[in-house]
Amino acid sequence: MYGKKNIVLFGYGTTGKQLYKKLTEAGNRVRVVVESDDEMIEGEDIDILKINIKHNEDIFSLAIDPRCDLLYCGMGRTAKNLFLVLRLRALYPEATILSISNSPESTRKLKYAGANSVIDLYEATARRTVSSLTKPAVTKALDEIVYRRNDLRMMEMAIEKYSVYDGKKLSEIPFRKFGIILIAIIDKELGDKLIFSYSTIDHMLDEDDVLVIVGKEKDLAKLQVKMLKKN
Repeated sequence: MYGKKNIVLFGYGTTGKQLYKKLTEAGNRVRVVVESDDEMIEGEDIDILKINIKHNEDIFSLAIDPRCDLLYCGMGRTAKNLFLVLRLRALYPEATILSISNSPESTRKLKYAGANSVIDLYEATARRTVSSLTKPAVTKALDEIVYRRNDLRMMEMAIEKYSVYDGKKLSEIPFRKFGIILIAIIDKELGDKLIFSYSTIDHMLDEDDVLVIVGKEKDLAKLQVKMLKKN
């Protein structure tokens, strides 16, 4: 899936624009498709096709080649992407279909509907799906979409001696309660080895281990206060 691609990008909102910019900068040929009643694209200086995604004949008019074209569902609402994935999968069983999502639940639905891969914008900072896409173009786009749009930042947070989390397992830290995404752990005992959060090991935290996390400024501050508490 690497190299220059022929891409049909459905949607041209905040996410779609960033994807279009980065994908074209990487040399891919990108056709943009929006709904016929979408007024958000007026004034754009690129060719944008307007269709009714509910009409099969409109989709067929795009002359999609499922063997060569990569289909991105990047519409602003997950419900529309879900409908589009279902429709495209029914019309083009062999096509490669990718979609964006805004929650783990939506991701599950989109995959069940037939998406080959889904970019969960909430967890995209973990780079868990980037390796399956046309990197590095999508990597750069995700940085702009996720960080800038949602006011997120990445930071490293060390486990101090006698911290309330010293000696705890990762599963015992309620990251989601704090609105935090855990990217990886730097284990000092393993020579600064980076352990990614999707590892199956429930890592035991020790003094000087470092958590690589992403979240909003206020949420990171709350977790930091909690971590500084002593046992």
